[in-house]
Amino acid sequence: MPREATLFDSTEGNIFLAYLALREEGANIPPAWIDRSRESRKKREQELAKLLKAGKLDAANFIREWELFYRKECFYRGLRALMELERQGKTRI
Repeated sequence: MPREATLFDSTEGNIFLAYLALREEGANIPPAWIDRSRESRKKREQELAKLLKAGKLDAANFIREWELFYRKECFYRGLRALMELERQGKTRI
């Protein structure tokens, strides 16, 4: 059964703590987690753009939500890069 991507929440977005936890478990960050994080962010961009262009105050909630998904995407991408550096000494990310 695939793991849930709850590492961001359990470490409060702290890459260092997440990296240590993953090393201890011998776990990995599947590329699909990064892809799903990006897809979640991109899904919200069209609606956010409409709200921003219209100057609506509702955009504030969408901005907060978009920012959270952006932070998650960066978090998982950064963890994947750290793990690749540890394993191969370089990264493709």
